[in-house]
Amino acid sequence: MQKGMRIAMLPALLGAVLLAGCATNEDVRAAAASADSARMQAQAAQARADAAYQAAETAGQHADQASNAAGAAQAAANSAQNAAQDAMANAQRAQDELRAAEEREVAERAAAEQAQQTRRTRLARGERG
Repeated sequence: MQKGMRIAMLPALLGAVLLAGCATNEDVRAAAASADSARMQAQAAQARADAAYQAAETAGQHADQASNAAGAAQAAANSAQNAAQDAMANAQRAQDELRAAEEREVAERAAAEQAQQTRRTRLARGERG
């Protein structure tokens, strides 16, 4: 639409000046120069708008990439947290198993000591084994 307005602007401006009836060649040239200047300004504005649009597109792409990276980092953090929780649970189980093994060892030693004591007592009484 802007392009159509820019193209139609020069003939419309020239026609308006000529219809006014008081246009000289100099007036027509001045109007044409003014129209050319306006067209160049419009083209420069369009180029700036295109550049701004492109910059916005690039910024949007960077934002999408950052969002994707943040999502991946969050997933990695969740995975690491789950692995840490599993490791803590495994360590607790290992500690519980160690404590149970130590308690069994103490109980077995006590039972062996008790059996040894009982055997000594029987032998001291003269009983056979």
